[in-house]
Amino acid sequence: MRIGEESTLQCAVGFLILKSMRELPKRPRIYIRIPNWVGDVVMAEPFLRAIRERYPNAIIDVHGRPHLFPFIRPLGYYDEEIPLQRSRGLLWPIKEGLRLKRLKEEPYDLAILLPNSLSSAMIAHAMGARRRVGYRLNGRFFFLTKVLGVRKVGKLRPIPMVSYYLDLAKAVGADISKIQHCPALPVTPEAQKYAEEFLTEKGGKDGKDIWALNMGGAWVTKQWKIDHAARFCSLVIEKGHKVLLLGGPGEEGLAKEVQTRVNSSAIFGMPDAMVPLDKLVAVLKRCRILISTDSGPRHFGIAAGIPVVALIGPTHPGYTGVDYDALKVVCDQAPCWPCHLKKCPLPEPEHHKCMTALTGDRVFHACEELLTRVAQK
Repeated sequence: MRIGEESTLQCAVGFLILKSMRELPKRPRIYIRIPNWVGDVVMAEPFLRAIRERYPNAIIDVHGRPHLFPFIRPLGYYDEEIPLQRSRGLLWPIKEGLRLKRLKEEPYDLAILLPNSLSSAMIAHAMGARRRVGYRLNGRFFFLTKVLGVRKVGKLRPIPMVSYYLDLAKAVGADISKIQHCPALPVTPEAQKYAEEFLTEKGGKDGKDIWALNMGGAWVTKQWKIDHAARFCSLVIEKGHKVLLLGGPGEEGLAKEVQTRVNSSAIFGMPDAMVPLDKLVAVLKRCRILISTDSGPRHFGIAAGIPVVALIGPTHPGYTGVDYDALKVVCDQAPCWPCHLKKCPLPEPEHHKCMTALTGDRVFHACEELLTRVAQK
């Protein structure tokens, strides 16, 4: 295809998109299936903003796991939350779609699916949404009315999720040219009060001497080594700072082990106290820096606007890239990297080498370098 022909085709596609969107009612009913993971939902904030700006008068409902709603609710980008109810059996998406159909008097005019799952497309189809938009993945072409192709870069597709979601917004007529490719989350008065009381009660104080550390992750391969984390905490404390340990359910053991090895009153937070997701940004805004594995808290640190050091193991950082200057990625590209596996199949001494290489001293120096760079701006 020649350059001129490609340009003409792009214009034609753009015209068809705009024409299709103009056919929506003046106050369209829009359904959005949000992602399943905490970090992905945070990275979907620019998408939600773009949809609300494009359709300010629309009735927008979001559908997803209930624990994901509290920290995006204050954004005010949607009207109603519908908790996902997953039942047993292969046909559960159809049951869920029919449940949503019964909940609503009229079918949705537009359904936008952020997850790539087949089940999300089946739900949108079963509930009778007139237009159903999503990516061409996992054999769900039949259930969609508008399918987006996936831009591939080599064997992987390390496309930042923020851009990946914004392309969906663009496909339904949103102007994404002025949308910042970096998530932002508001701090409510309730969260503000919680952060003040939490840091006072647990031994921190409202200064810039608190270093937040999240060493856990949903995958074992994403978790930071306890020895390295303990060494890092010791270095931070030696410099006169305090360490706030963050984590989620099931990660109490990691935090307890680090506290035991360091044995210092300058460490607080997990496992004694777990910061709720809807209060996390408010707490992080009072921290000097966040050190996090490739998991949800990392994205909250960026949304809070503080320096963030990301410890990347088996995953490609290209998927989670954002336009944020105060971010430093520490990643050891082992020969098997990136594998994107939840469990490392290699024996010693290669086992989990990608995270073993991220020593406490190396990460501490990376933090000092980032803080110096941020201070010089």
